[in-house]
Amino acid sequence: MPSHPLTLPSTLSIRHAAPIREQLLAALEKHDAVEVEFPDGCEADLSLIQLIEAARRHADTHGKRLSLKTAANGRVFDVLERGGFLSEMDPAFSQFWLHRKEIQ
Repeated sequence: MPSHPLTLPSTLSIRHAAPIREQLLAALEKHDAVEVEFPDGCEADLSLIQLIEAARRHADTHGKRLSLKTAANGRVFDVLERGGFLSEMDPAFSQFWLHRKEIQ
């Protein structure tokens, strides 16, 4: 199943959460599979992780698929690490965010 590409804006913070949420929901409404891309050097905060996790669960509930184009890196990885998401993560979380990449 081909995925619809969705590149998010370069600022992924609580101030921009509402339009990002709308982008995610609109893409999931129109497509069975959506592949999210974070721009290189993007700014991110904890709200991004919450939005993506909520969108991922929404997709699962509605028989759709949300994926990331690349494993979390840069600011997104830093937010995951600072938020404590990388300790004791389940395999599904690891697969989604890190593409099964082990933490060094």
